[in-house]
Amino acid sequence: MLRSFQYDGQWNIIYYPQKPSGFSVFIIGDHHHYVKNNDSFWLRHPGRLQIIEQLQQEGYTGFSSNLYGEHWGSKKAVGLAKSLYHLTMKSEILNEKIHILAEGKGALVALQLMQSLSSNIRSVVLLNPCLSLKANWKKEKERKVFYQPFIKGVSKAFGTSRTDLETSFDDVIDLQINTSIPIKIIHVLGNDSKEQFELYKKVQSSNQAETEIIYLLPEKRYKVATEVTRFFHKYESIL
Repeated sequence: MLRSFQYDGQWNIIYYPQKPSGFSVFIIGDHHHYVKNNDSFWLRHPGRLQIIEQLQQEGYTGFSSNLYGEHWGSKKAVGLAKSLYHLTMKSEILNEKIHILAEGKGALVALQLMQSLSSNIRSVVLLNPCLSLKANWKKEKERKVFYQPFIKGVSKAFGTSRTDLETSFDDVIDLQINTSIPIKIIHVLGNDSKEQFELYKKVQSSNQAETEIIYLLPEKRYKVATEVTRFFHKYESIL
């Protein structure tokens, strides 16, 4: 069972379990993970659907938003994410302390929610996360064919010109993770870079709470759902 609704022109969706536990998960997908009327990328993709179904089986209510599409962690997307949290808490019978599951560039929103909604977040799981917009800029700059689409997408998300964006990237400071929120990073191995793993280590060293990092081979991707729910359960003893 699910319910979808629009807010600020964006579709949002709530996934209901048959036997609600009172706990919920804010699912923040990657940049191409759309949410539509009674539909979403996560419902269409077998691997993500498996995660939703396991969350539901464990009694979790899931909620998600389209977040303006390719948002790159913009303030507008973060603002909508915060609004969706408050709307969901008002409309549903749920514990106000939520879990977050963010994939890819959805992590750029999740990291900011960890700052602004810190007292309302139980734990966070990041799946193959993008942790640094600046690092992505440097990477795409080296891959000439992808650079122009990258700049176009980011400038649109941030509502700024491509020229202003390019001149300001050198001054971008990555968000520092210094919270007491438990974090688990799940990385499914593929075409990976040393810089990505170094970012994970920075998160692990700067976060005040438990920060767990696990690596899965592509053929073990089916374990993601179990790893997610197992981590969430660890932080539910205190209501």
